Amino acid sequence: MSEPADPAPTPADPSVVGTYPPGPGPWRALGVLAAMAGAVWFLAGRVETGEDDTIGRVGRLEVTARLVECPEQFPQLGAYRYTYTVRYEVLQVHRQDPEGRYRLQPGASIYVGHYKPWMPRDQIKDADWGADPLGGKLTQLVRGEVHRLALDYELQDLAPSGVLDYLYPPDTNRFFAVWANPTSL
Repeated sequence: MSEPADPAPTPADPSVVGTYPPGPGPWRALGVLAAMAGAVWFLAGRVETGEDDTIGRVGRLEVTARLVECPEQFPQLGAYRYTYTVRYEVLQVHRQDPEGRYRLQPGASIYVGHYKPWMPRDQIKDADWGADPLGGKLTQLVRGEVHRLALDYELQDLAPSGVLDYLYPPDTNRFFAVWANPTSL
């Protein structure tokens, strides 16, 4: 004999239809909000300032500045190694010039020469520069980014090779980037 077929499903109890289990309570909502606030606080504390062991001891000045003007691509000049001048806007001054020649303030425009600007800063050291520290963690120069810079002046004297300087005015705030690090500001 064959087994009886499953009985047809019966409709649910009409008194239960349309009700849902209770939702999350106020303690759960408070816990979620506290976790979100903690995550935001933790991530905000991870701001990269660009500070490292070297940047605070090289150069005569130290600033955090936004790169305002630079070419999309630096000139390809074969084996010629050059320093290229770009324009920054100072956001914060960490170390003023000890000789008092250049008193920088936030908002000031400065013109900074980067040696071998097409290369990451940790790869630019060569025999032309010598034994002094030169470099940083910056991998490329991109307009709009913020960098922490250890600077020295007398750009023409410090640049190991020639300087390409297409920015005006030519006689103001010309610095040489000894060390450059990226920031997340």
